[in-house]
Amino acid sequence: MNESKPQITREIVFAYFAHLATPIERQQIESWLKTREGSETYYTYLDEWERQFPQFQPNLEDARASFNLFMRGDGSAVSSDAADEPLPMVIPVSEIRRPVWQRAGIFLSAVAASAVLVAGMWLSKDLWYYQRMTSRHGQTLSIRLHDGSEVQLGAHSSLKYPRFWFGKNTRYVWLEGDAEFKVAHLPDAQRFIVYTPDQTAIEVLGTEFLVNCRLKSTKVLLRTGSIRLTNPMAAQPLLLKPGDLVTVSDEKKIQKEHRVVQAAEQKGEVRKFLFKNTSLKEIADQLNDVYGVNVRIAEPALLTRTVSGTFQAETAADLLEALSEMMTLDLKQTTDGYTLQQRSE
Repeated sequence: MNESKPQITREIVFAYFAHLATPIERQQIESWLKTREGSETYYTYLDEWERQFPQFQPNLEDARASFNLFMRGDGSAVSSDAADEPLPMVIPVSEIRRPVWQRAGIFLSAVAASAVLVAGMWLSKDLWYYQRMTSRHGQTLSIRLHDGSEVQLGAHSSLKYPRFWFGKNTRYVWLEGDAEFKVAHLPDAQRFIVYTPDQTAIEVLGTEFLVNCRLKSTKVLLRTGSIRLTNPMAAQPLLLKPGDLVTVSDEKKIQKEHRVVQAAEQKGEVRKFLFKNTSLKEIADQLNDVYGVNVRIAEPALLTRTVSGTFQAETAADLLEALSEMMTLDLKQTTDGYTLQQRSE
């Protein structure tokens, strides 16, 4: 039987701030802080708690009266009510002594609060240090990074990169989906690395290339420059030259081939689909992932038919029309998408 996930409420977090939470509740909150939801909600509760229970509540009336009494020493006028009041006895801070146990408790509380604050900031680093740009189905985004590099983010894709600056020695970004990169060359030859969900690392320097990491594979097509590609499946890094296409599949296979990059691809004006013995079923899944379009393959025998080549299309319909003509299939539009079927005689 699976244990139910503990529910962290406002009351539990407030008790935690007041050092009244039980050991079990503290453990639950520490685990909760490791989640994105917890790290976001924690600071919301902290702000609310500090507003309700301020750590310092000054008594303005007493402070004003004490100030007037203090000014009497300079001959300043004071109110008649305060003129006859004795000056308050001032006790030097150094003479105020708390019991040892109380001082130790205050010190430990301060250390614990500092540890929680540092841990919270570290756990929420992904929120404040990194920026994530995400495109919708059928939408592309143009992104210019701080170093001058340009990224054309494909539909239904996500790019994570530092919000304010890159590191001193290396520029890191994380891609889910597909994108076209034009990496800026820097005077200090700082590396630029793209990470994909399947642990592929694409290290580049002054390079233009395409990356497609969707569903069951990652594809990298180099246009200009050079790339060093690493992956846990590869015994050693792969060095790519312009025109090389590398495919990393979920079947622990890495394939590399060389192809001629067409002029239209060099301009990057239209969307590219790179297929290498790709089945119609995989293409249908990819179109659903990119455009949110349902593609039905009518006959089971068509599911395993494969396609190889590069296709340029603005929409899912453009690609399906090109495939239907090449494979002599009929394409029909339905209420929820499209259907591919054997062409009738």
